[in-house]
Amino acid sequence: WTPSALRAWYRSRRLLQLVRVSLQDRPPRTLELGLSYSTTDGPGVDARFTNYNRLGRFDTLTYTLKAASIAQRLDVELSLPHWRRANQRLRVGGGLYGNRTDAYDDLGAGVRIDIERRYGRANFATVGSYATVGAALDYLSTYDKTVARPSRQNLGIATLLGALAWDRSDNALDPHRGWRIEARAEPTLIVGDLTLAYFRAQIQGAYYVPIGNGTVIATRARLGSILGGRLPDVPASRRLFAGGGGSVRGYSYQGVGPRLANNTPAGGLSLVEVSLEGRRRIVGPWGAALFVDAGSVSTSQIPDFGELSASVGAGLRYDLGFGPIRLDIALPINRREGDAQFQVYISIGQAF
Repeated sequence: WTPSALRAWYRSRRLLQLVRVSLQDRPPRTLELGLSYSTTDGPGVDARFTNYNRLGRFDTLTYTLKAASIAQRLDVELSLPHWRRANQRLRVGGGLYGNRTDAYDDLGAGVRIDIERRYGRANFATVGSYATVGAALDYLSTYDKTVARPSRQNLGIATLLGALAWDRSDNALDPHRGWRIEARAEPTLIVGDLTLAYFRAQIQGAYYVPIGNGTVIATRARLGSILGGRLPDVPASRRLFAGGGGSVRGYSYQGVGPRLANNTPAGGLSLVEVSLEGRRRIVGPWGAALFVDAGSVSTSQIPDFGELSASVGAGLRYDLGFGPIRLDIALPINRREGDAQFQVYISIGQAF
């Protein structure tokens, strides 16, 4: 033992004394509850009950209940992490669902399966990047209100899914810097009272830039198109719509785009949405936002940038630590008959 070796041994002993790791099992079951409200969608409640490691391979079994005036869902999903290889997840699920909108009423049941492959590093705050392939089968009873003589159709729908996403933002619920891009492709075959095959594609991106201390400029754009189908052959529940809290604020759900003579939204085969939002931390957990949203829905397969419906608005934010509670008030600029003077939205997390 030389003096230098003794000093190195002593330093290593000190380091080992400073590093302490303790592990504890997570609760075997969790219950999550969520609430939302908007002037058009009405109140909504979400409940999620999760069982962990029921099969002994770090799996999750999740039961979900969603109830709102527009959409209802009862769903179960089994998720198997690191399926066949690391960072690859298998999900199998199914359930019952219903939708009651101005354009259509749906009642259906479906099953689905998908495999998700993650890339790069991801943690609690960030989503990371992933590729997904999957398939779904649905049996749907739909009542189409967008035709001259509304009628009910019983349809079997088979859908394939391919999706790619890149997330380089710094937080999933409250991003301050970075960017996100997601692209989805869904070949679809419909049989039953209607036989139709089409291809649905969408791409969406967002960019976040911090300016000064506590100010963030956030932008978002979304494009979508349905290829191979024509109106009114594509069922109303499978068309593209815009308007509402996650789309163009200030307009009702499905309130942007073509309408019938009785003001019923007709939907379309393509859409475009853009948003610009400035977010500012005011004091403590309180913040504020100013935003401009715009969007259009077209009956053609190519998005129409010339008939945009725009809105402006402001909002308050209260930071919960993991993300903000959001209160937004938006006013439509291109207001048409049947549009309200303003819309109010309350939810958890930023709009995008």
